[in-house]
Amino acid sequence: MEKLFDIQQLIFDQFERTPFYEREAFGQITLDNHITGLVGPRGIGKTTYLLKQALKAGARENKALYASADNLYFLEHKLIDVVDRVYKETAVRLLCIDEIHKYPNWKQELKNIADTYRDFKVLFTGSSMIDIIHGQYDLSRRVTLHRLHGLSFREFLAFYQQANYPIVAFDELLNNHTAIVQSIQLPEISQHFNTYLRIGYYPFYANFTQDREKYQAIENTIQKTIYEDIATLHSLKTGTLNIIEQLYKYVINSLPGELSAYKLANTLGKNYESTYEYLRILQQAGLIRFLFPKKSGKAYLRTPSKLYPDNCNLLYASYLPQLQDSTIGKVRELFALQHLQNAQHEVFYSKVGDFSVGDHVLEIGGRNKTNKQLKNQDKGILFMDGILTGAGNKIPLYLLGFLY
Repeated sequence: MEKLFDIQQLIFDQFERTPFYEREAFGQITLDNHITGLVGPRGIGKTTYLLKQALKAGARENKALYASADNLYFLEHKLIDVVDRVYKETAVRLLCIDEIHKYPNWKQELKNIADTYRDFKVLFTGSSMIDIIHGQYDLSRRVTLHRLHGLSFREFLAFYQQANYPIVAFDELLNNHTAIVQSIQLPEISQHFNTYLRIGYYPFYANFTQDREKYQAIENTIQKTIYEDIATLHSLKTGTLNIIEQLYKYVINSLPGELSAYKLANTLGKNYESTYEYLRILQQAGLIRFLFPKKSGKAYLRTPSKLYPDNCNLLYASYLPQLQDSTIGKVRELFALQHLQNAQHEVFYSKVGDFSVGDHVLEIGGRNKTNKQLKNQDKGILFMDGILTGAGNKIPLYLLGFLY
């Protein structure tokens, strides 16, 4: 066990030499329950949060312990045995364990830890695909789960430009967008916005100087998500994982609405059920997004109207955009969708305009876009790229980046 303490000291030595950005989402995470989990796609800052919490809890003084679930130590030692030893032999009362989905029996052992060591707490990070409810061990009463997304445009400005702005509610944005623009007053915001679309979603970009290095880091993240995280959590073999990667590339290369699960099933020569299940896994893993029609019942949840990559950076990392008009349109739509969904808004496919949010119909476009597609909708809103300020129902697209 001493090895784990030695390893964490080495990790902290490196961690404390790097800047830390305190996201608002971090402040919403509490450790009131016995076990707390932070889940989300790779590369969005979960490990950073875990290390910071371990240090706050006194890890330098051996009052907390940080470990990664893929540490070789756990090949020969059980997680619950580690907790038992530190509980009886040290002052540690918080275990921070990274990538818990890589530990084979994590559900049962977390349940046993929560039931046995009542004044001991566990904070873990894991894949977006982690399910604490279904299966033999229902952890829903014992674990509080928080979901984390990549940086919003607002957070990107704070992280990279030290320009701090408050979160803007969607209704406030619609009603007071001109005043919000005046309150921002950031020079070259259009250039910052274009940079965000290319390389702004992932905090790990700060470790690289060249765009090609950043795009390669994204590619590595995609490969690890498919061939490590999905493989581990779903016990899938290489042949199936290759199909899942192929489906991801189809989504990346297609325009929104161009592909459906049925079309993909026919293209791959697979049945619809397995194709949809693979797409659902990609969506849970944080690599693609679904846009559903606004219908009632469960059937519609199996027939998304549109398929998108999870975020704009994935598009640019694929080297697709030679900035053709169709690709730019896809980037704009995706920017709007990712911010609305990440801000917990229900977004639906709309036959008029691009999306519907509540009673509002949203059309996304460039500076020359008109209200034609909205067909005189009373609550039609036009979000436009390439403008700094708007008027009436015409709103700058970048303002959606302030929703979370």
